[in-house]
Amino acid sequence: MGWVDRWASQLLKLSPVEGREAGNGGWVGKSLAGCWPQLHQEVLCHRKRILEGPHDLEVADPDGQLQAIRLFRTDTGTGIGVLAPTGLQQGDHPLVGLFGGMFDAVQDALLITLAEPVASPGPVIVYTNATLMRETGFAQHELLGRSPRLFQGPGTDLSVTRRFGEKLTRWQNCEMEVLNFTREGQPIWIDLKVAPLADAEGWYTHWVSVQRDVSDRKAAELRLVEQALTDPLTGLLNRRGLLERLEASLARRPHHVGLIYFDIDRFKDVNDRYGHAVGDALLLEITQRMGAVLRRNDTIARLGGDEFVLLIDQMRHESDARQRAERLRSCLAEPWRHGEEEFNLSMSVGIAFSHTGTKLDPGQSGGAGLSAEELLRRADLTMYEVKASGRDGFAVYSIASDRRVQREVNLRQQVEHALRHDGLVLHGQPLVDLTSGAMLGAEALVRLQTPTAEIVSPDQFIPLAERSGLIVPIERWVMAQALHTLARWQAAGQPWSLAINISPQHLEQELLAEELLELRQWSGADLRGLTVEITETVLLQAHARAHHNLSLLHGAGVCIALDDFGTGYSSLSWLSQLPIDQVKIDRSIISHLVDVERTSNLVRGFVRVFQDLGLSVVAEGVETEAQRDALLAMGCPMGQGFLFGQPSSLDQAPWET
Repeated sequence: MGWVDRWASQLLKLSPVEGREAGNGGWVGKSLAGCWPQLHQEVLCHRKRILEGPHDLEVADPDGQLQAIRLFRTDTGTGIGVLAPTGLQQGDHPLVGLFGGMFDAVQDALLITLAEPVASPGPVIVYTNATLMRETGFAQHELLGRSPRLFQGPGTDLSVTRRFGEKLTRWQNCEMEVLNFTREGQPIWIDLKVAPLADAEGWYTHWVSVQRDVSDRKAAELRLVEQALTDPLTGLLNRRGLLERLEASLARRPHHVGLIYFDIDRFKDVNDRYGHAVGDALLLEITQRMGAVLRRNDTIARLGGDEFVLLIDQMRHESDARQRAERLRSCLAEPWRHGEEEFNLSMSVGIAFSHTGTKLDPGQSGGAGLSAEELLRRADLTMYEVKASGRDGFAVYSIASDRRVQREVNLRQQVEHALRHDGLVLHGQPLVDLTSGAMLGAEALVRLQTPTAEIVSPDQFIPLAERSGLIVPIERWVMAQALHTLARWQAAGQPWSLAINISPQHLEQELLAEELLELRQWSGADLRGLTVEITETVLLQAHARAHHNLSLLHGAGVCIALDDFGTGYSSLSWLSQLPIDQVKIDRSIISHLVDVERTSNLVRGFVRVFQDLGLSVVAEGVETEAQRDALLAMGCPMGQGFLFGQPSSLDQAPWET
């Protein structure tokens, strides 16, 4: 089509626009059949032909005057254009052809519409250049007379187009990025700029649109966003992506959201044994298995390592989450194979809900709820509770468990503060000769002193320290203080020995023995007065490293004691394989020494076997004279317990020198 003013400078309108009537004002509110019957018949006759493009004809108006009319298709039916008399046919004036060729040569897509109506069905298209038709796939006759809404589709953001339309009603220059669609339904992102065009009298008659295809840039931006929200190994959402999805779910249905937080038990063993490449292969296998048992609309994310989260955003009942948790666990039922080896997998699962009751109310909606971060924290906390209680199971978040964890957090902060600010105190429990009652030494016991001078017993904070990894720095502090105390006793001529406890975690560190030997140089203590106490757990978990460290210490004169004998998987074979010098019979056995004959016979046998092996024997937890007498009768020479005194600070009596 040629220059737009050539044919569509007027439209027959049956209603006034912006206070300015177009056409015959006497026709306002009347049907076309009623005011111009001949034109009405022409429209009916040419409806099918109009689908192929605009159709020109001459029709006598009701006053008998011939009018040049153009019929064209619109989004709501047939448009009628009254051609303005120009005295020129298309292409008669050189400028008409010049402008048409120039616009077709422009690389940006150009589109011109009439100014009215802005509201539905929208202004009609009266001109398009070649670039627009090439990019959209539409022919010219398919566009002329239609609304630009023709390019919109299911992915178009209507909130953006509505704001754009509001600016048009104020006759402002407008700009937006919007997702349009080609004739074949392919999405295309365009940068759209629109400006109003006025006639000589200052009336806005047209909108001129310039469109630029920015699909490549938009795709690159979307790829960057996707990379920022996606785990590169599995292709699942990462933590950031999960939080964005979770926030959206909570905004839509704040009381119907559930999170399942899980990780693979002992996954670290696979990485440590075979390397991270094999560990990654296992994670991909697990991801594939989860995809086979979950629903298509379930959202799953990998937060890092072996930690995953499943988001349920249309939960009808808590049982929905429980069922999915069982499905997740079932996908690990089949062993994972690596080469010739098989691994039985399991997971620890924590579940948290955005509501607080036990049942979901289908009508419950709205209101302030949990934040995405808080809901994720609750699920994470619950998962670690399961892992700490033995792994391979699932639990639902509860306020009670949260409070317990908060107490642990507070206690951990106290321990960390004590390590930084000399808040630990070393007490000693006497070790005595059961025959004479003479003090032979002490077992060093660490205590936590709060800023208010309150003493916290090791039963409260040592288990936490072992779980959190703080046990190693605590024991390093104990070693330094113990050797300093031992050196002070030796300088004063006291023949006392001093025993310290070493945890399995610490003994697994290959430099433990070297650290203790360096402390000997610093303190000047004779290590023949030092006893290192270990438990059977050490022997079961880290035999090779334990043997290395214990052998080095034994060679330096340190006495090695097996503590708490009789409470675990006691095996006398360890006594022949490791450099053990002393065995300490646990207090739980000594407590029944007098009143249970079987226990008495058991202890008697222990003492005899240990002495035959050349090991010294210590009875722990001696609290009565009857227990001491029974032990002496059995040949046990040494004991500890409240009968001989409560633990007290090594800086006070009876330890001061």
